Amino acid sequence: MLFHPLRLAILLFVSTFFFACNSLGQHPEEGGILENISNEVLAKTLMDKALILDIRTPEETQLGIIEGATIINLYDDDFEAKIQLLEKSKPIVVYCASGGRSSQAAAILAEQGFMEVYNLKGGLYGWQNEGLPVTKVLNDLESAMITKEELTILVQESNAVLLDFYAPWCAPCKAMAPIIEDIEKAYGEIIHVERVDVAANPELGKTFNVSSIPVFAIYRKGKEVWRSNGLTEKSILVDEIKKALE
Repeated sequence: MLFHPLRLAILLFVSTFFFACNSLGQHPEEGGILENISNEVLAKTLMDKALILDIRTPEETQLGIIEGATIINLYDDDFEAKIQLLEKSKPIVVYCASGGRSSQAAAILAEQGFMEVYNLKGGLYGWQNEGLPVTKVLNDLESAMITKEELTILVQESNAVLLDFYAPWCAPCKAMAPIIEDIEKAYGEIIHVERVDVAANPELGKTFNVSSIPVFAIYRKGKEVWRSNGLTEKSILVDEIKKALE
C-alpha cells in the first residue's frame, strides 16, 4: 500500500509527537531521573516538595496555571539563563499544554544539571480533564534595581541588612514577597531590608554567591551571619534577625 506524501508526512509527525510525549530517554548524569509522571503522582506525591515549571506562552498561562508554578516560556531567548536560577537540588516537574514542549524542556533541564526531572504526561489539558484545579497567574514582582557598587556599600556601611535575592517571575519568590513586606514593616527600623533582582543583574548573583532563588541573607556590619535558600518560614526569619542583632 502506497502512502500519499502528505499522509506520510502527517504520520511521521504524529509518531514523532507521540514518541516525544511518551519517551524522554535517559538522564545524561549517572543516578539522575528523567521520567514522565501522571497527574496522580504530581497531585499526591510531588506537589508539596517539587518545583513546578510551566513553560507555555504568556497567552496560554493567562488562562490558568497549576498552583505554585513558576512560568518561564520555552520560546524565550533567555530560557536557559532563567532556569539556571532555579534550585537544582529539588525535584522539578515541567508541563505545557499537552506534554510535547515540556518533554523538550525536561531534556534541557537534565542537560543543565537538574538531577530529578519529571514531565507531566498530558500537560495541563490532561490535568484539567481529570478535574484537577488551576489558578490565576500572579502578577510578576516589580524589578528592584540596584548596582553592584550600591549594594556593596549598603552591606558594608549598614549595621544590619536583610537581602532578598529574587526574580520577578519566580513563584517561590512571589510567595515570599508578603512575608518580606511584613518583616520590613515590623523590623525596618532596626534592619535594612533590600530586595535584589538577580535576573535583571546577574552580576549581583555571582558577587553574592546566589546560584538559585529565592535566597535570604543577613549581614551584620559587613559580614554575612546567616543565609537561607528557598521558601523560609517567617518565624525563622524573625528569629535570625533577632539573633543577628544581639
